Parts: sequence; C-alpha cells; structure tokens
Amino acid sequence: MSIGEFARLAGVSVRMLRHYDQLGLLRPQRVDPFSGYRSYAASQLDRANRLVALKDLGFTLEQVGVMLDDGMPDVSLAGLLRTRREELAAQIDADRQRLREVETRLRSIEKEHPMSAFIETPLPELHLVQLAAKVSEMAQIEEEISGMFDRVNELIGRSGATRVGPGVAVYTDVEDGMIAAAAEQIGDAPVPDGLDAATVAAHPRALTVRLDGADLSGIQAAWQALVAEIERRGLRSDGPAREIYEQTPFDGPGARWTVDLQQPVA
Repeated sequence: MSIGEFARLAGVSVRMLRHYDQLGLLRPQRVDPFSGYRSYAASQLDRANRLVALKDLGFTLEQVGVMLDDGMPDVSLAGLLRTRREELAAQIDADRQRLREVETRLRSIEKEHPMSAFIETPLPELHLVQLAAKVSEMAQIEEEISGMFDRVNELIGRSGATRVGPGVAVYTDVEDGMIAAAAEQIGDAPVPDGLDAATVAAHPRALTVRLDGADLSGIQAAWQALVAEIERRGLRSDGPAREIYEQTPFDGPGARWTVDLQQPVA
C-alpha cells in the first residue's frame, strides 16, 4: 500500500513515517528505485501500533527501537498501556483525548473489535453532495469529518432537500496524505449552495466489514483488520475507501453506531 494509505491506517503522519524510516524503526517494504515512492505491507501495522504506543508511553525513540527489536510480548505491551490508561484517567480534562488514543492502540494490539465477518461484494455507484478536506494523519480525520458532516447537513436542511440514504465518508489516498470527504445522498434534488456534487464509481469487487458499537473508538482497528485481510487473500486496494453510516446515535433514542467499511479490491 502507499505511504499515504499506511499513514491513515497506522494513525500517524506521512512525515513521521519518513522519520521512522530514516531512524530504522519502521522501514517500508519496498522503495521504488525510480520514483522513490515508499510502499508498506499490512503486516507492518502491528509494528507501527507498538511503536506509537511505546512512544506515547514516554519512551525515547532510541528506547522504542531496542524494545521493538527485542520482541516485546503482547502481554507486556498491553500491561504498559493499561498503566498509562490509569494515569491518564486521573489527569485533567485536557488529557482525555490522549486517553482515547491509548484505548484505541490497546484495542488494536489485543484484537478486540466489535466487527462482523468479512464480506466480498460489488459496490454501487454513489451520487453525493459533499465537503472535502486534505488531511495528513488519523487524528485530523476525526476532527474534520465530524464538523464537515454537521455543515453538510446544515446546508442540506437550509436548501429543503431530503436525504435518501445513509451518510458516506470517502477517503482518497494521495502521496502526502489523503482527501477525506463527508457526504450525503439527496437523489435528484439540486446541489445545495456551499456543497460540491461528487460521484463515487461503482466497483465490481470490494471487501467489507461492519462495525457496531456505542462509539467509533474501534474504527481505526477495524480498518487495519480489513486491510490485513485484503493482503492475506492476495488482493490489493483498488480505489477510494468508503464508510457507510447505516445507523448513528443521532437517529434516535437507543441508536448506536453501525458503520460498513468498504474497500474496493483487485
């Protein structure tokens, strides 16, 4: 996969991946001899998770490199993460975001995901109205997407249009990051002022997995599992990734998150 896709799945910036490569902490699987483009394998996500988790625990990158090369067992790393989780829980509100990040890393390492089975299926063409932004790391996606969806639905409401399907997030990889789009489906209604029309092409083959839960803290781990399964099957990603928000807590009392993660493959 490209450096941009790997950065999105690992939750780090492209710049940091290049830095880790220079330090010998996380080298790409392959570097194109002509373009210099770096390519990574899904099997490297586990090392990336460990690297970021140990760095967040306060170890220097030099110490992290030694621990990674010594093959620290999962139980030891999970124990360190739990200790850090307890410390963060006792800190002031400004530290709560860091606590969520550690929880996400812990779920990734322990493989605790409320996911369905992987399903191979074709994807339909989607006609959307959207807002899009370029992002370089996973933390930005969470910040950008939520605000963009609020704005998209505000503009749809002002226009008098009606949504005819679930909300959709579309992620398109570029060399130095990715384009994240928050989109809705309004059928043949005119495009509301302030939004862009977009078409996501149909694809004959995709691997999908559904995430169900009270929150979206496991979505990064779910994407990692999906891409690892794609690689395990001898396939490759082949087009923009989609998140279909089939149910959200905003749909009414008792509603939870039900998100279908969809990656076209070849």
